[in-house]
Amino acid sequence: MINKNIIKWLSNQRRKQLLTVSKKDLSKLNKWVYGKKEIYHKSKKFFKITGIRIRSNFYNKKSWNQPIIVQNEIGILGVIKDIKTNKYLLQAKVEPGNINKIQISPTVQATRSNYLRKHGGKKTPFLNYFLKKNKKIKILSNMKLSEQGTRFLGKKNKNLLIELKHHLFFKKDNFIWLTKQNIKFLLKKKNLLQMDTISILSSVIKKNGNDEPTNDIKILNSRLKSLKKKLKIEKKLITFSSLKGWQIKNSQIFDKKKNFFSILFIDVNANKREVKNWDQPFISDHLTSLNCFIIAKINETNHYLLKIIQEPGFNSPKFTSTISEKNFPINNLKKNKFSKFLNKKNYLLDSVYSDEGGRFFKNQTRNIICKLDNYKKLKIAKNYIWASHNQIIDLIKQNRVTIEARNLFAIYNIDKIK
Repeated sequence: MINKNIIKWLSNQRRKQLLTVSKKDLSKLNKWVYGKKEIYHKSKKFFKITGIRIRSNFYNKKSWNQPIIVQNEIGILGVIKDIKTNKYLLQAKVEPGNINKIQISPTVQATRSNYLRKHGGKKTPFLNYFLKKNKKIKILSNMKLSEQGTRFLGKKNKNLLIELKHHLFFKKDNFIWLTKQNIKFLLKKKNLLQMDTISILSSVIKKNGNDEPTNDIKILNSRLKSLKKKLKIEKKLITFSSLKGWQIKNSQIFDKKKNFFSILFIDVNANKREVKNWDQPFISDHLTSLNCFIIAKINETNHYLLKIIQEPGFNSPKFTSTISEKNFPINNLKKNKFSKFLNKKNYLLDSVYSDEGGRFFKNQTRNIICKLDNYKKLKIAKNYIWASHNQIIDLIKQNRVTIEARNLFAIYNIDKIK
């Protein structure tokens, strides 16, 4: 499809897919209960938000409290690819937390509670292609990958890319077949390609033919294991009333110093969703986040500077981007220790994308890839290490890379998706 036709189609979808969003008081939620201990759905399905106390030797702040989303379900994030045309079936999906109302989402994006229709709504289109075995379907990727470790407790989703051996005609107005070049075009648009779509694509990046890593993969995994032994993190679920430094109001729940996020309560009316009306809590960041890779050419091979972190939602440390900070003062890069290396003339990518709008309300992240000409000038601590293109692909398959890092990696390498 020609790119200008996609924009026209999107404009048409914005007109057709009606959505009204309004803030609501906690006490007036219809299907959600605030029991002082946690916020949960009356069906005991979907997700709940509870308090958590973290004690760690990994952060400057040794102990803190925060709310966290608990969702003990593995959802399905799936994209269908047409083997004949090499096109991907995606959808224009309206979500209450989307900044621009509509984002380009996967073919299927559903929690278990959603696709089992616990909300009493309509069936999820094309779901059976991801649930049932079929000889006509080839699975190109099927990985359980983690979600944001600062927002979810142990949350994973199945990321699937399937290929149909025979072309099938899907007649649904809000779905569209897009080429790789179309997707590349959409990535240049602010807050348009949804993060779950990018997450799936991160699992299907092709390896380079020539890849000469400066560190053996065993060294990367050894560094991860070594730091895991040194890191101590204790997690304890607590009641909302025990959250120190947080203000609980009928209109919202927020941390007084604004280092974390707010919990808002939203009422939604939509004409093109499985359910027409619902309300729910949302996580809303105070500031835009920052996600940055510093890359360098080492041994004639692109290397990415990875950071090892231990986020409260993870059981083990993971690799993330060189800089991955929530609520970052976007116009004040000087606050980061790598700021002197972040020169705009060396930016290979500088774009803004947002979190998916089903759990997060208008959260944005500035994504930067910065090339470093002389990497030897960079003094790095033991929780940083260089990894090659092919090594990052292997680490993604092992679920050892955060969603922030793997998505940024996918955006930069979008030409190499299967």
